[in-house]
Amino acid sequence: MPDQIPDKNPDKINDQRGEWLKIANARLYPSITNPNYLVLRRRRLIFKNWIAAMPGERLTILDVGGRYQPYRPLLEGRIESYTALDVASTPFVSALGKGEELPFRSAVFDLVLATGVFEFFPEPKVAAAEIYRVLKPEGRLLMSVAGASPRANDGEHWRYQPAGLQFILSPFSRVTIVPEVTSIGGMVRLNATALSIFAMYQFIRKIVEHTAVPVLNMLGVALEGAGFSTNDQIAGNYSALAEK
Repeated sequence: MPDQIPDKNPDKINDQRGEWLKIANARLYPSITNPNYLVLRRRRLIFKNWIAAMPGERLTILDVGGRYQPYRPLLEGRIESYTALDVASTPFVSALGKGEELPFRSAVFDLVLATGVFEFFPEPKVAAAEIYRVLKPEGRLLMSVAGASPRANDGEHWRYQPAGLQFILSPFSRVTIVPEVTSIGGMVRLNATALSIFAMYQFIRKIVEHTAVPVLNMLGVALEGAGFSTNDQIAGNYSALAEK
């Protein structure tokens, strides 16, 4: 059985839940001031379409790295059970464990979500095999990984390209990989994140994120929408749908 999250003070849990819900909502519906706006906005649309096309009215779901669960609202009305696994305890995590050693029986989940977590696995192919194991026949994995993207913190091990994703997801019968932005959007996003990173002080970062970053994001939306290019060599992130 997975390690269970210990009980905490109810008032403290409610306060924490509110803060973590804000973080999750900011990822699902990013502000135009967010340097990652372009990829987060596009990921929501990709996932929404993939989820709408999934068979089954009531789904058993595993969220690997599910400390925030930003994409859970996209499954509203279709959740039979929702298990969130993470190495860190938050008000939303129901079980502690590693992606490479999932503490669950085989063939128990209809859907596994893994967004922004494969970058942290020392052995991503092992984690993919574990996800394959716990999925039911014809179950699906929805994932998002970083491509041409700045390192978020020192715990990250990897960046991914389509061929690498195909390799680690090779046990699956069908894999669909979609760039979340083209190289044009990727370049705009890199500039927005670079401005935020290089703004050393918090008050300067706030000024940048309320002036230059929105302008860059709107430019990115316009250029992506115009469809000038389908090149994804500098794609910031990739979404993948893998079917067992």
